[in-house]
Amino acid sequence: MLSLIPELTKSRTLLRDFVMRDLKSRYVGSSMGFFWSVIFPLINLFVFMFVFRIILKTRWGDEQGALEVSLVMLAGIIAWTGFAEAVSRCTNCLVDNANLIQKVVFPASILPSFITISALLNMCFGIPIVIGAVLWFGHLSPPAGAVETENHFLTVPEGYSPVDGEGNHVNANGDEIPWPRILVGLERAWRQETHYKLIYSGTATRGEDYIALHDDVILPAGAARLFLPIIPIRDNVLEGPETIEVTIVDSGGRELWKDATVMTLEDSQLSPAEMKHIDDTFEVKTASYVSAESRDHHPLSLGLPIVLLPLLVILLGVFTVGLGAFFAAFNLYWRDTAHLIGVGLTVWMFATPIFYPANLVQKAGMGLILSFNPMYWFVEVFRDVTLFGIWPNPIFLGLFAAASFLTFWLGGRFFLKHQHHFPDLL
Repeated sequence: MLSLIPELTKSRTLLRDFVMRDLKSRYVGSSMGFFWSVIFPLINLFVFMFVFRIILKTRWGDEQGALEVSLVMLAGIIAWTGFAEAVSRCTNCLVDNANLIQKVVFPASILPSFITISALLNMCFGIPIVIGAVLWFGHLSPPAGAVETENHFLTVPEGYSPVDGEGNHVNANGDEIPWPRILVGLERAWRQETHYKLIYSGTATRGEDYIALHDDVILPAGAARLFLPIIPIRDNVLEGPETIEVTIVDSGGRELWKDATVMTLEDSQLSPAEMKHIDDTFEVKTASYVSAESRDHHPLSLGLPIVLLPLLVILLGVFTVGLGAFFAAFNLYWRDTAHLIGVGLTVWMFATPIFYPANLVQKAGMGLILSFNPMYWFVEVFRDVTLFGIWPNPIFLGLFAAASFLTFWLGGRFFLKHQHHFPDLL
């Protein structure tokens, strides 16, 4: 490591020229130029969103809507694309520049470095897209709200009670027996409290046919789902099916969801002994809905941790240079290395939680894969800083920093040790 840095320092002018030439030659003759650096990640995003979000229904948690999931994927794609491009190109960099290494005194050590710098600079063109989307959707554009009825409560009998005949609150399977309820949800979690109002209508009469305890809804910061109870009242009068319609509006009275959710009350066919009478003396409270996978969820937000972004890019560059230098030298001894790297990067990409949440790997009992995956650590801290405005996990950051410098030292040492053999091997 100590000997590779002086090599790069002495050749810093040549290194800079190679980087500039590479960036300019990427899209030479293209009318859109560097804009392609933004388009490519977006195209990949649409492809993977179609496969993983629409077809396979991949979700990170119930607090994240489709928009937020797409940004989580986009951040991972941008980080991975820069890394994978650099490693792939570095592997063949000595073979591709054989004429320089064989015919002139040329500092071969700058080849993996300039390719890595060029790839990461190209990657950085996509980062403002992510930050801009977080600024808009996390700070300037509040999420829309909706209200719906749970499928198994579309129709309920009058006087429905969650307490069975023996006074239990669970059924024979051990499942909790909930009250009939509606679900107020946001299209994505918001970084601050959100306030909404509910309007009740329909053929059923509030206070006579059912009890609704809440007219105002407050979703806590970071929450996107809230259950609200609807308590049917038994009146022993045959009235036929009656409907309860609930519409959600914002503080200004504007309807947020075109179609109101509808719950149907039917005259109870159960005897009084089987159905406990419901009145308004029950203490039924609002229940926040937070799934086990979403307990550590953070809404989209920009914050002070964004200052760590340059450090993360530098660490990724250090890691990539070390890896690229090792593969570049090793490829001269075994030319199949370049082909294996292409396959290996594909496997590595799908072993990294870019298109799926990490907890799925842990649930499958394969958490060991994540324990030895430096790119998992990087993607997680990268998302924390760019998407959620939180300080990254210090363990992940420390592990990736250690892996980066260790890889840089090992890769650079191997490269320099065999550098005098390069002309003969080429």
